[in-house]
Amino acid sequence: MKDKKSKVGFPKEFAIYIPKMSSEEQNILKNQEKSFQIDDSLVKVRDYVIDLFPNLPKPSDFLVFALGKILFFNSDYDTLDALEEEFSYQGFALWKIRLLLRRGLSEEAIKKASVIYNKEGIRLCFKLHSLRSIANGYLNLGNHEQCKIYLNELFEDSLTSPKLSAEDKPIINDILLEAHKDNFILNRFSDEKIKLENKISVALQIATDLGERNHLGSFYYLMALLQRDSGKIDDSIKYSNKAIALFKETGNESLLSATKGNLGTICVIQGKLDEAESIYLEILETFRNLEENRFTALSIKSLGNIDIERGNYEEAIEKYQEALNIVEKLNLKETYQYCILTELYLQTGRVSDFEILIKNLEEEIRGSPSSIIEAYILFLKGLNNVKKLNFGKASELFSKALRMADRQGRGELSAKILMNTLLLNINKYDVEKNIDELDLAIHNISHILPYFIESKLIKEQVALRLLEGKIFAIKQDYSNSFNSLQKARDLLQHHKNKHLMKMVDRYLEDLSSLENREELSSYEWVNEPFRTDVYNLEDIGLRYMQKPHVQIEIAPLALIILHRSGIPLRSFVISKRTVKDQLLFGGFIVAIRDMLSELFEKQKSQVLVITYGNYKIIIEAHPKGFSSVAISAHDSFSLRRKIHQLTDKMSKTEIPKQYYGDLSLELSTYIDKEVELLFGPKLVYSDIIQTNFKEQ
Repeated sequence: MKDKKSKVGFPKEFAIYIPKMSSEEQNILKNQEKSFQIDDSLVKVRDYVIDLFPNLPKPSDFLVFALGKILFFNSDYDTLDALEEEFSYQGFALWKIRLLLRRGLSEEAIKKASVIYNKEGIRLCFKLHSLRSIANGYLNLGNHEQCKIYLNELFEDSLTSPKLSAEDKPIINDILLEAHKDNFILNRFSDEKIKLENKISVALQIATDLGERNHLGSFYYLMALLQRDSGKIDDSIKYSNKAIALFKETGNESLLSATKGNLGTICVIQGKLDEAESIYLEILETFRNLEENRFTALSIKSLGNIDIERGNYEEAIEKYQEALNIVEKLNLKETYQYCILTELYLQTGRVSDFEILIKNLEEEIRGSPSSIIEAYILFLKGLNNVKKLNFGKASELFSKALRMADRQGRGELSAKILMNTLLLNINKYDVEKNIDELDLAIHNISHILPYFIESKLIKEQVALRLLEGKIFAIKQDYSNSFNSLQKARDLLQHHKNKHLMKMVDRYLEDLSSLENREELSSYEWVNEPFRTDVYNLEDIGLRYMQKPHVQIEIAPLALIILHRSGIPLRSFVISKRTVKDQLLFGGFIVAIRDMLSELFEKQKSQVLVITYGNYKIIIEAHPKGFSSVAISAHDSFSLRRKIHQLTDKMSKTEIPKQYYGDLSLELSTYIDKEVELLFGPKLVYSDIIQTNFKEQ
């Protein structure tokens, strides 16, 4: 309907539907398209179509649907509500369902979308659109399995439908791109980064070809989230700004605010709390005006997290309570956020509120079991026992909670529990002066540091290195104390904290001036009780490392339980994926075998990570004469935790000192059971690996 080289014509967000409209509508629009530019704001299109609408005897389904889409994208919810109420057009009803989802009324949206989906003779595009709404509803409710089912049905129906006409393809692609956004959110924390990035890049190319600015903006926004998750803050800001420019152009207030919210989160990461607060207050006002209650609650909670960062726990409690009151009315399940509120009650000494909420949480998991919530509850009860100085009971509860969090692959909770276990170790040392507690503290520091490194938490790494340096100094281990403090200094070169840098330099100078190690105990910073360190570590917010409540599947490509002789006790590979045994197990197995003697020499469990081609090999060797070896596409804190838990379980069994390839049925069954409990059914036993190894 227009010269492709010209910018004259309706914006693509609307234009793709014109060929499917009635002949009368096409003629009217053809006469008017010279008044429009393809990069015009959708507000201009909205005003024109709304004026045109009453003058048509019976608007076509596609004109109604296109108008509904523009109203939705422009966040003109009042007009959409009014038109849907006045007319009984299916096109408005489909976008009203999307509006219900925006407002957090997911159960109602699922019911209404299901009615339309089940209608006989429904057009394919409307069927796919309703399927996407059903999937999105289940995603909002946290029912990821149902979401997957409906998204898969959507993709399958689009592929198996009769050959589409040239007029239908852009409309179907438009809906498929929306479904890919939900698929990204669904898999954001469970898929490999490179896999997600490739998917978004493909979607961006399709959106570019389609010429839809809202799609382009949405995928720039999703790419910004992905880059932020990976610690690439500059790239995340770049993609956010691209998305913001497009959403401003189209007038999409909702997605514009969501993208600004990402910049707010980045400000929190960078410690720019005032700037983050300003952003969150701005988008909160927008979401309230739009009555997007779910995002209103999220913005309030984000403001609460800023209060946590500032140590304003009472203000944080008020905001969490306000946010949770909103989500309760929407029937959304936010139990994890209630756990955070419970922790805040404990932190502020509101013991009665803590006890009431912890009982409610325990009651909830009895009726609706959740391993991750149970782990959090155990952790909170352990924390309560620390405050009561019941260190033995606290240690027992932390251990149970950590095992459960590790099994679920919830890195942020495992890190939280480890951190508080570390604080418990040094608290106990202050009281009991038992040097074994310091050995446990060093052990826990080594396990938590990978989380801070992976999450790019420089301040927290510095704090742990300083603590590590002090502990080694108390143990009169000069070399390790100096190395830990030097690592803290190296980190501070980038952090630019002059006060801390000056302090670390003084500690290093003290160590350098030593004539003998016994003099270490003469320094004030070595003798000072740990209660100051505990206070500082709590103060920087280590208790409040939060990420969205998403179940994360942690499964390596392959796993070997390796005897110290280098012969596999048991080998596993990931199912439904081609694994070249020679590539994974032929070349590096000898290198691993050579390392084992060095690892076992030190007679303590320790982790080693090496790179082999595109793979990461994570090895935890145990003094009992075996090691757990995982081959993965990438290293991760959660994977390390699972490897550690498997190693710990194996250490409680009798590993034969001499091994020639024959494992007892009892031990092999035990290993298989533990591997399945930790990694699920994706990892399957592979005798091919063992056979190939024997042949070498």
